[in-house]
Amino acid sequence: MDKMKLDKERQGKVNTILSEIEGIQLELDIQNWDVLLGYISNIICQLDTDIAIEVMEQLGEKGKREAMAIKVNYGY
Repeated sequence: MDKMKLDKERQGKVNTILSEIEGIQLELDIQNWDVLLGYISNIICQLDTDIAIEVMEQLGEKGKREAMAIKVNYGY
C-alpha cells in the first residue's frame, strides 16, 4: 500500500501525537501495549482516520498491526 501524504498541519499533529504516545510508553509500566494502542487509535480515528493510521504505522510492529486493523475497519 502506498504511504499517504498528509499536509503540513496534519503531519505536525501526527508528530505531536507520536511524541506523547512515546512519552507514555517511557513513563508508564504498561503490561498490555496492544490494548492501549487499540484505545488510542479508536480515539484518534474519531478525529481523523488518516492521522490515526499514520501514527500507528510509526509505532513499531504492534502499531503497524493496529494501522492495518484501522484500514480494514474503515474500508481503506
